Amino acid sequence: MGIGIDAHLEGTYAMCASLLRQQLSGTFKSWRFPAIAGIGIVLIALNYWTAFHSTFVLPKSKPTFFRYMMLFSDVGAGGAMYCMLLPCIAALAGGGLYSDEKNSGRLRMVLTRAGRRDVLRSSFCAGFMLGGLGGVLPLLLNLVIAVIRQPHMSFIDGVDHIASNPYFSYYPVIQANSWLYPLYKTNQLLMLLVAFLMIFVLSGAYACLAIGASAFIGKRYVEILVPFAVSLLIWLLPAVLPIHVQLVANEFSQVIFLNFSADSGPYGIWGAMANVALFLVLSGALYEIELRRDAL
Repeated sequence: MGIGIDAHLEGTYAMCASLLRQQLSGTFKSWRFPAIAGIGIVLIALNYWTAFHSTFVLPKSKPTFFRYMMLFSDVGAGGAMYCMLLPCIAALAGGGLYSDEKNSGRLRMVLTRAGRRDVLRSSFCAGFMLGGLGGVLPLLLNLVIAVIRQPHMSFIDGVDHIASNPYFSYYPVIQANSWLYPLYKTNQLLMLLVAFLMIFVLSGAYACLAIGASAFIGKRYVEILVPFAVSLLIWLLPAVLPIHVQLVANEFSQVIFLNFSADSGPYGIWGAMANVALFLVLSGALYEIELRRDAL
């Protein structure tokens, strides 16, 4: 009896692992990641142009590659657009796994070999990893280009001295009031790792919500807009809240807490954790609803 159960579990795990590998390899071979790389290159070019060739040119400072990176230079427009588009980018990378199986007609065949629970679990696991990789891909490309352009890592004080002295020769990379500034001041490499890890986890949560929503959406690719719509509501919510709450609530939008250079205030880390929790809870709720609907 026990041997039979163990064999069944091993077969289930093997099936899930095989499906997970197929979903990962299939997405890597598709058009999705080249499209994300193309979006990233456009954002990097836009950020560079607006930071160094627009009306306001970023002043010279100590040499550091952070000046050429989105999210670490609030002068360039590429970072703001990256923050806004991040839910769509993550959902494009990993949010269509279940939808692709369903709309291609493969889902019925897969369900004959594995239960819906196993298919959903593998889709959510693969989607989280793919969404995380897709979300950080533009910033990784930006990091490579920035290091080639300026292979230095000088510490720059977080106080804007230019405001009081126009002849002062540097502009802060991260403002002193940002939640990330203490980490930047202590260890810049660790700070960069934490920033990338945060974006990876947040992007994975976006992709999971897209997967959960795709179970209830008939048309392909519409699920990409779901995490974007939820993040947009979070961004707009402070407008209807009391004024004394708005300053804190503003930092719960990824448009704010991912702008490490200036907008991200002391509550940004709480906003990031709250977003990850919210999107994973919503994903889990859609997962359970889909399982119960299948049981009925």
